[in-house]
Amino acid sequence: MKCFTNTPLALMLCALLFSGCASFEMTHYSGDFVRPLDVKALDAVSYRHTMISGMVYRNSSQELVMKDLSQKVLMQELNARGYEPVSGGADFYAVSKWRKEINPSAAEAVRFSLIVELYESATDKVFWRAELPYIFNAMQWSEERVSQTLRMAIEDFPSRLESAPNPPSVQ
Repeated sequence: MKCFTNTPLALMLCALLFSGCASFEMTHYSGDFVRPLDVKALDAVSYRHTMISGMVYRNSSQELVMKDLSQKVLMQELNARGYEPVSGGADFYAVSKWRKEINPSAAEAVRFSLIVELYESATDKVFWRAELPYIFNAMQWSEERVSQTLRMAIEDFPSRLESAPNPPSVQ
């Protein structure tokens, strides 16, 4: 019987094998601009819709709560940043996408993921996105957890910038 003589190679292969089984979760999630946009031109915001996938029962109470909270929390957060919520004629709009999916590398396999996207109304093109993959497991679902996750998703979006009517002159 031949003994494996290349110990460093064996250790490296074991490390690669076991690292694929570990569950690494991010502790900080952030959104960012996906294309340049003059944010000074943004005043009014509306909410377009919530997409939910992976839910077993369509129109379940859990799904309805997630749709309601997505609109309410995102509009509250954007309003707190100085953007005026309107029902029509907005400069940009928000969309949320919830997924209930299986995370094979976690002990709590069924988890929720969230994507929040902001679109420029004039072009219907996304300009800002936050992705929170596997943010909480299905057993942790609560209205407070959903609200907290939505606030976390939008926390890096900047406050409204107002242009000064008479900018100071530099002399």
